[in-house]
Amino acid sequence: MAFNPPKTFGQPDVLKTITPAILIKVLTPCHGFLEANGLSLPESAGTEIDYLQLASILATPDERMDSHVVEGLHVITTVGTDPNFDELMDMARRNFIEVDLEATACDLAARIWLVAPQMLQLKDRQQMVGRRRKFESFRARDPEIVVPLEKLPTDLGPLQMDLEAAFQSKKRGIGCVVVRNDIGGEAHFLIQHGQPCKRVPSRRGAESTCTLYRPEQTDKVIYAPAHNEFRMNTAYPGDLRLYREKFGLHLFGDPNKFVYAEKYTLAPLEKYGSAALYCRDVGGMERVWLVDLEYVSDAALNFIERLRSDDVFQALALKNRSIGPDVDIRRAVFQVKFQGERKLRSVEIQPRNVAKYGRGEEAAIIEQWLHLREFVLVGTAAEDERFESVLALV
Repeated sequence: MAFNPPKTFGQPDVLKTITPAILIKVLTPCHGFLEANGLSLPESAGTEIDYLQLASILATPDERMDSHVVEGLHVITTVGTDPNFDELMDMARRNFIEVDLEATACDLAARIWLVAPQMLQLKDRQQMVGRRRKFESFRARDPEIVVPLEKLPTDLGPLQMDLEAAFQSKKRGIGCVVVRNDIGGEAHFLIQHGQPCKRVPSRRGAESTCTLYRPEQTDKVIYAPAHNEFRMNTAYPGDLRLYREKFGLHLFGDPNKFVYAEKYTLAPLEKYGSAALYCRDVGGMERVWLVDLEYVSDAALNFIERLRSDDVFQALALKNRSIGPDVDIRRAVFQVKFQGERKLRSVEIQPRNVAKYGRGEEAAIIEQWLHLREFVLVGTAAEDERFESVLALV
């Protein structure tokens, strides 16, 4: 199985941020691998670690290196960053880990890995899934019935068992974990489960062989009471229906509480033109550009045209063109500038219910803008039977 080590594995400066005694404990399971590559770990705290040689060895691990150490170094260097320092301190307190005044974020992560590696792995998964951009939305069948977060069941055991049985029936292996974390007035659920097995060519020393393994998948489900909807990011289309039904049943007592419905429309681009990008009434948002547009120009032949520019509306104006009336727009990509930030954020909308944008703190701002500019349909909770029939076959 191929492994691409993070760049931090080969950076001596990152390794130096971990207390030498703690780093040695992390590396101890693979001392034989290190010695075979010409590096002996110090036996006393007063002996200096050869960080340059250590970094060069860790930059090219192979199958002889202890997999737990490889995972540990990845998680430690990924999670052990300054923005996570306070959360790492909280993890350390909960596990009665002594922390001195000179501890760095990476040092904290290494100490936690030695005592409670599962906590660090969960944080790594949360960060990874937090970068997911594409979510599909499901609206409440009855928009008047909203369940506040504090009324949701706290025991996720029955939901977890039900999902595990479903994954086993799909030959995804045993084991399923559901974790809830409330963020910004929304309930975020991580679902860890197995994927179908994979067999890949691999090397065991000089020998050519095959490795059979079962990858793990982490999906995300978000319940947003403010909009009375579920948003889901999954690897398999069939899991959309599974989560809709099982979460509906175990959290709300109704497997059909949420239904597939149209949420997004790009009609404002035709109706208002560049005025649809106005954002000065949204706190935290400075400017929006339309940079990519796909639409059907010949319905009979399903001929799709694409316009790409740093500013599509300005480019059309220079050519005395505009987005024609009654155009079937299939996709639009916007660049958004937030106040106080230099980096532009991308927002992609695909009617009928697919949106792609970061799910960090700026997500609420983007949602507000989409609602104000009428890109979000309100009060359309009719179920799409055609889509449901497709999911039933998956």
